[in-house]
Amino acid sequence: MKQLQAKSPITLRAVLIGIALIPLNSYWILHLSYIWDSNRPTSLALLFNVLFTLLVLIAINAFLHRIRPSLTFSQSELLTIYAMLCQASVFAGRDMLQVLVPLMGNGFWYATPENEWAQLFHQHLPDWLVVGELDILQGFYIGESTLYIQSHFQAWLMPTLIWVCFCLVLGVTMLCLNVVLRKQWQEHERLTYPIAQLPFEITQEKTGFFNRRMMTVGLCIAALLNLLYSLHQINPIFPTIPLYHNFRLTEQPWRAMNNPGFRISFFPFAIGVGFLIPLDLGFSCWFFHLFWHFERIIGQSFGWRGSIGFPREMAQIRGVWIALFLWTLWIGRSHVKAVIRTIFNSRSPIGSDEGEALRYRTAIIGALVGFILILGFCVKAGMSLWFAVLFFIFYFAMSVTITRIRAELGPPAHDLYNAGPDLLLTDAFGTRRIGNRNLSVMSLFFWLNHLSYRAHPMPHQLEALKLAHQTRFNGKQLLWVLAIAIFVGAFSAAWGHLHLSYQVGLENARSWYARAAFNRLAGWLYNPSETNLGGIMYTAGGFIFAIGLLMMRWRFIQWPLHPVGYVVSSWWTFTGLWFPLLISWTVKRILLSTGGVRLYRRAIPLFIGLVIGDVIVASIVSILGLFLDFRVVYLSW
Repeated sequence: MKQLQAKSPITLRAVLIGIALIPLNSYWILHLSYIWDSNRPTSLALLFNVLFTLLVLIAINAFLHRIRPSLTFSQSELLTIYAMLCQASVFAGRDMLQVLVPLMGNGFWYATPENEWAQLFHQHLPDWLVVGELDILQGFYIGESTLYIQSHFQAWLMPTLIWVCFCLVLGVTMLCLNVVLRKQWQEHERLTYPIAQLPFEITQEKTGFFNRRMMTVGLCIAALLNLLYSLHQINPIFPTIPLYHNFRLTEQPWRAMNNPGFRISFFPFAIGVGFLIPLDLGFSCWFFHLFWHFERIIGQSFGWRGSIGFPREMAQIRGVWIALFLWTLWIGRSHVKAVIRTIFNSRSPIGSDEGEALRYRTAIIGALVGFILILGFCVKAGMSLWFAVLFFIFYFAMSVTITRIRAELGPPAHDLYNAGPDLLLTDAFGTRRIGNRNLSVMSLFFWLNHLSYRAHPMPHQLEALKLAHQTRFNGKQLLWVLAIAIFVGAFSAAWGHLHLSYQVGLENARSWYARAAFNRLAGWLYNPSETNLGGIMYTAGGFIFAIGLLMMRWRFIQWPLHPVGYVVSSWWTFTGLWFPLLISWTVKRILLSTGGVRLYRRAIPLFIGLVIGDVIVASIVSILGLFLDFRVVYLSW
């Protein structure tokens, strides 16, 4: 009980500053990843736009400390703003609202007599979730118009608000699940939360972190490299150091590596983050990325890639994440039983929920109510109840798995491209058995589960709860603050997307996913399929492979390969990360072998400096680009 009383409240000042910064943050993200397609803030686990904002607030704090110490922000205030911006950023990111907003109109704008989309699925798309009037959509896709015409505004208002409310329900359901998970992962298993440690370290007031010489050295190195790279892109007259090099392979069988690509990069941000993650994960990430390429080369050499699709990366990944999820449940089975006992017996000491942001009973009821509301939304939209139940059970299971991956090991990215419940269910049941209406409504969730899981709300929520417990500020208030951030973030991202699209036109912006969802849907409806035994076999193979790796890690303490490295390293994002992780892993291993943990800890400020220096220059250059109208492309962001 004393622990509860010792927690400090979240200040109104921090909440208001966070709310004020969210729309600006969303607009910045949209310009970077939607208009320019340059650096993509939400492609990595540690969001560079939020980290930069936190660094600016720390600099303001240092100034306030000199002139008005009473106005300085506390660590809990800084981390509250950080948590709010993280939660808002993932909804504004490339893989969520930037996909959702075009989905409302794509099925109608790109419909032609030749593709017969109108006959195939228009009748299955609910009017209250889409915008189908071509005169309304013309400005959205062509540009040189404005959202602020009465007919435009009214057409988009209702479906946008409904989808934003759906985002809120989804996010609150995840918050309730995180409350149940936190104690088991943080206190019982003592997971390290590597991504959350950097904002915690730099916001501590008495450590003098920014005065450390090694941090300054790392910051200057990364800033100089990034500045030269940026200036060279703006004007080739400036010298540069080549930080990124793409290899376009033309010879067989090496050309199989071109999809997703083979790249050598010296990405200071990734080198810094890679130094903070566990040694076995660092090794597994770069090793398995090369192993995926080895599989592709083998498949190309023996003709398996064309005949049976080997290695069918995403089908394998679906099996791996399912194995990780079941393994997580098995490890935490005692906690699950304790939570259940607490729900039915509030006096049970075994499942004590003292100090949690919510009572376990409240959290479980909240998660169930959220799940029921999501199912009601789906049924109202036309989806069958059985299909909606399966879809979102798999979706939340995958969300828990990603959150676990981040809490335990903190990889710099987690793509899981095409590994969601949509293709898992179509492989298992076949599109014919699922039915046209279910497939059509499911396509409206393309933004939620298909493209990528790089920007996911749930891990950021758990990291925020971790920071709240670590700095002893009020977790219950934090839940309300994060719910506000979800609503404001989703709404501002949708508004920003519509505002910019009517100015520049979706077809003139860099939006490669404009037709993907409905092209796929049309293919399903034109060619109904039965159960995909091949896909199921690959998924089963990934499952068995992951269980084998987990058993080896359980049996042998020094076993170096982790299935998380296999699941996160398969696709595009890691083409720019594997080599920096190889560098950081090599340096870390040498330091630990020669000087032990003490030497490793002394080197940490240097590598955090690499992260900070890279973030500062990339952020300042991108902000200047907004005002001076130039674009710098960072291939790994």
